[in-house]
Amino acid sequence: MFVIKRFSELTFNEALSLWNESWKHYFSDMTMDLNRFLQKVTSEGISLEHSVVAVYEGKLAGFVLNSFRTINDKKYVWNGGTAIAPEFRGMGIGKKLIEASLEIYEEQDVDVARLEAIKENEAAIKLYEKMGYETFEELTFLQYEGELPQLKRTNREITVEEVSMQQIKSVSFYEPLTAWQTQFSSLKDFICVLATKNGESVGYAVYKKGYRDDGELAGIVLYQCVTNPHVRDEKDTTSELIHYSFSPVEAAVRRITMNVPKKDNALNSLLTDIGFTPLVEQVHMERPMKKEQEPCVTKTFAEKD
Repeated sequence: MFVIKRFSELTFNEALSLWNESWKHYFSDMTMDLNRFLQKVTSEGISLEHSVVAVYEGKLAGFVLNSFRTINDKKYVWNGGTAIAPEFRGMGIGKKLIEASLEIYEEQDVDVARLEAIKENEAAIKLYEKMGYETFEELTFLQYEGELPQLKRTNREITVEEVSMQQIKSVSFYEPLTAWQTQFSSLKDFICVLATKNGESVGYAVYKKGYRDDGELAGIVLYQCVTNPHVRDEKDTTSELIHYSFSPVEAAVRRITMNVPKKDNALNSLLTDIGFTPLVEQVHMERPMKKEQEPCVTKTFAEKD
């Protein structure tokens, strides 16, 4: 017997066990302890009561996690994870979970549904396409381990300084619709920097520095790096933002970009040139939940005749 339940009906231990079991033999290690799982749910705004669980013959078989946000007056939902336990794969359970989620999206008056999928996971991508999702961009994680002396400043006319999140949100080219986990609502203890040239805002970056228990720098994660499309010097602006964000360059730590669009050629080419390598590549998919109404055109008398 097959049943769909809400994730909120599970105990925390059941939820964690299902999470870890369902990600076995996946493309990367997604398992975590209870504290990390609860942090994920909180930071990404996962709604457990609007997330679904598949139960097959009394056993937890898989899940879809869902998170909702309103951005630019539209309601978005993000699939924060679809996974099926190994013994239940190939039974069509993923399709049933997506169908149940789409019903919830309609009930919640969602405008747009989004998700990311590992680029190599062709089976999952085909399922999402059958359910109405389309890829609109590709995302990448780039990484570098060690000192970074090859990262140098290129244009000292560009000034980079730390600012508040509100200052970033106030620039004309602010982009709120980044990948879900890189949006401000998903981040904690992040740093914002703004690049200016001759008094004009030309770019910004958002990143986080992680520290060990002894206070030593452990790593840096870059979440956003955006340049003003209406000014020149995109490459120099990006270089200055990266130099500031990934400093000190003499620190032998791990540096990562998170879900950066591959279409961002200045950033990706710059990092690739200095030795960053791909860690994970994903497709960013979207499904409109509401059909746009066709404009009502009033016919002339001649057309009516």
